[in-house]
Amino acid sequence: MNKIALIIGNAAYPESQLDNPVNDAEAIGEKLKRLGFETILRTDATNKVMEEALADFASNLATRDVALFFFAGHGMQIDGRNYLTAINTNFGREIDAKYSSIPLDKVIEPMENGSNKTDIIILDACRTNPYERRWRGVDSRGLAPVYAPKGMIIGYATSPGQVAYDGDGHNGAYTDAFLRHVSTPDITIEDLFKRVRNTLSSSTHGRQISWEHTSLMGDFYFNYSFATEELVAEYGECYS
Repeated sequence: MNKIALIIGNAAYPESQLDNPVNDAEAIGEKLKRLGFETILRTDATNKVMEEALADFASNLATRDVALFFFAGHGMQIDGRNYLTAINTNFGREIDAKYSSIPLDKVIEPMENGSNKTDIIILDACRTNPYERRWRGVDSRGLAPVYAPKGMIIGYATSPGQVAYDGDGHNGAYTDAFLRHVSTPDITIEDLFKRVRNTLSSSTHGRQISWEHTSLMGDFYFNYSFATEELVAEYGECYS
C-alpha cells in the first residue's frame, strides 16, 4: 500500500509560543515512517513554506492509496471557516489573518479530488488562540465542525467549539494519546480514535474529549499484521 503524509508543527508564534507542536510533528513523522508512510515534515513553517509543502503533497496524491495530513499549532475559525496558522500569520486583523494562513478547505479539496482511496486529517489545532481576542472582542474557541467528504476521516483534538491543552510533557495531550495507540496491530482507524478518546479523557480528567467526522467507505489499519492475499496464495502453492 502506497502511503504519504504531510506533517506540520508550528510553535514559534510571536507573543504566543507553544511548547509541543514541533515535538508532536517530529514524533508523528517518525511513527508514520515506521508504519510505511513517505513523509513530508515541516516545523515552525511560514505561510510560504506551508503553501509549498501542500503543493508538493498534492502533486503526489495521484499515485497514492492513502494520504494523511497532520497539523499541530494554532488553528482558528473565522466566519465558520477553519484556518491553520503559520508562524508569520498576520494576526492584526481578521482579514489579514485569513489571507496569511492556510484554509483547511485548501487541504481537503486536493485530498478529496485525488485518486487515493483513504484520506486522513488529524488536527491538534484547537489550542486557545489569544490573537482572536483582538478581533471585535470575539473569542471563537477552537475550530468549526467540518464534514468529511467520501473516503475521508477528520480527527479533531477536541469537540467543536472547545479548546485543547498543549500538554504538560513532551507532546500535546491529544498527540500523546494518538502516539500511544497508532501502532496497535489490527485495529481499524475508527477503533484507534476511540482508544485515543478514552486515553485523552483520562489524562485530562475529562476536560478534553476528541472528536471525529468520518465518511470512510472501507476499513483502514495503520498496523495490519494479518496475512495478505499474496502470502496466502504463495503458501498454498508451496503445499499444493
